[in-house]
Amino acid sequence: LWNPFRVARGSPFSTKMVGTTWKEFVINDMPWSAFTKTLPQPPWEQPIADFAKSVSLPGDQVTYLSALLMGIPIGLMFRLVTTDPYLCKTPEAKARATWWRHLLCFLIGLAMIVYAFGWATFHTVVSSTVALGLMHAVPRKQVATWVTIWAMSYMSLAHIHQQIVNYGGWSIDFTIPQLLVTQKMMNMAFALYDSSKDPSKNSEEQNKRKLLNPPSAIEFYGYVFHLHTLLAGPATDYNEYITWITGTTLAGKQPKVLFQIVFKVIWAIFCAICFVVILPSTPVSNLGDAEWLAATPRWYVLVFNQISMILLRHRYYFAWVLTDAGCNAAGFGYDGEDTAGGQKWGRVLNLDYMAVEMPPNFRSAMTGWNIATSNWLRRCVYERVPAQYKQTATFGMSALWHGFYPGYYLTFCSSAIFNEVARLLRRHVRPLVIPNKEAEGSLVAYFYHFCSLILTVCSLNYLAAPFLVLSLEKAHLYWSYWYYAPHIIAMGLYLALPVLFKVKKADKVILKKEQ
Repeated sequence: LWNPFRVARGSPFSTKMVGTTWKEFVINDMPWSAFTKTLPQPPWEQPIADFAKSVSLPGDQVTYLSALLMGIPIGLMFRLVTTDPYLCKTPEAKARATWWRHLLCFLIGLAMIVYAFGWATFHTVVSSTVALGLMHAVPRKQVATWVTIWAMSYMSLAHIHQQIVNYGGWSIDFTIPQLLVTQKMMNMAFALYDSSKDPSKNSEEQNKRKLLNPPSAIEFYGYVFHLHTLLAGPATDYNEYITWITGTTLAGKQPKVLFQIVFKVIWAIFCAICFVVILPSTPVSNLGDAEWLAATPRWYVLVFNQISMILLRHRYYFAWVLTDAGCNAAGFGYDGEDTAGGQKWGRVLNLDYMAVEMPPNFRSAMTGWNIATSNWLRRCVYERVPAQYKQTATFGMSALWHGFYPGYYLTFCSSAIFNEVARLLRRHVRPLVIPNKEAEGSLVAYFYHFCSLILTVCSLNYLAAPFLVLSLEKAHLYWSYWYYAPHIIAMGLYLALPVLFKVKKADKVILKKEQ
């Protein structure tokens, strides 16, 4: 298969890879290589490798899982050993308590990513330190541009490197925290940029989240290395982090999180069963296997596609739910109280399960999946470019952030088209089927919503196949198996809907309010 990152025999890369592991290679030929080569092997690596071998699991996955699980007791201990700044009596005591919380976040987070990713942690430290320097040195009006260029360039080089080392492979490596650090650096840079603008030209959210001054080193590193948002996300906004650190969110209330922790651990176990026990019987790799596709009935491939994608998504849910349990244990994620006076803890949860698995429309699924990344793309890309480029820029940035496998770009570029078609269907067809709110309870409306759900789910799972099979050849193999019919239909609707159906002004107002 064609591979732009394949390492030719006799090349410098092929020579260096002999007898090395990816953890060793990832820090070769870097400015700090001479220093890292003198560092001893972390004492926990060999025992974990032996244990992983005994249970027939990859060592990187065992290390990563243990780090996620440790987030829960660490979160509980964090609340026990730190003072809530909100309850402090004097400004000096509040500042001191806040400083210690920042420091603890930084030290714990740094220790945990060294544990999970070894000396490759240097990438996170170096890239974030340069971003901090840019925030202090570059004028406000230019800081978002410079930090974005730096963060995305570093992330891109990391992706290219990993694709050279392990093309088509799946391993847990330093690019995971680097993805999240990239978001955090850009979140802060755009918050600084917003403070340079006329407040009347900012949105309400931008005025709320803007930073009047660059963060201090302790504030910056506390935010960037915050353990519960560094291993798997969510890369929360700095404003959310700082209101938690200072105790402003809870406002002195005692967090009641035991039920939330237990519930989310049980949820994580369910997710693990889905992708560890059941998924192997429906491997996604079959979708890129020409022999399997040729020997399998078309109806079975369609059903297989839906089941395998649903099960595989639970691999991501597993990590997000566990990290959210850790956040809640630390008192992070409080979202007010319900009507009965009970505390809600979904503020930083990175998914809306029903919005993704039972989506009423394309937009719902997009916003319910990886919520923090959707917010980052909206705040740093979608809201920053001219209207005619919003969709293209947002999906393009998402693809670039993920890496350089052709499958990513096929998925995200196609998703932009399908998302626009879904918007046109809602704009032009929905008013004909459901002309007013009274019609929402009709049998026709229920049938419309059911068809919308089925079409959305099938479209999403069809579009996601290249994202997972990665290569251009395998993506073409699967989509051509369906003769690119969904793409052809989507393009036909995109061209025909505005011509065949006209939207009345009254319907435009109703749709705008609903959106």
